[in-house]
Amino acid sequence: MLMLAFGGLMVVLGLLSGGVLTASAVGFSSLQPGWTAWLAYPGLTLLGYGLFVAAANDGPIQGLTRGAGALCTLLGMAAIAVLVLRSLGILAFEGGTFTLWWVFACSLLLGPLGWMGGKMPRPA
Repeated sequence: MLMLAFGGLMVVLGLLSGGVLTASAVGFSSLQPGWTAWLAYPGLTLLGYGLFVAAANDGPIQGLTRGAGALCTLLGMAAIAVLVLRSLGILAFEGGTFTLWWVFACSLLLGPLGWMGGKMPRPA
């Protein structure tokens, strides 16, 4: 049970970092995330997935893992949508786009891993 709680905390902190990175890059937030947030989004999310998959052997926990994967996918979709809208001149904001590309790239990995982690076969 402790591993599930710790894994859940890691996923929440990882997703929070990704959300803050995206919001601050677009200008929706005045927060200025440091390098820890850049590492926390993929790192803590992966750690949380690993702890969930290692400790979980029932449907509800697997559902949480899949839900976290869906949230990562949504973050990636938001990041790429903002990048496309900016490139078309529909959305304007100051600053570079590297943060959004980082969130998008990490989400391409983290989203499917969350979905697959929820479907991992369990040993008998």
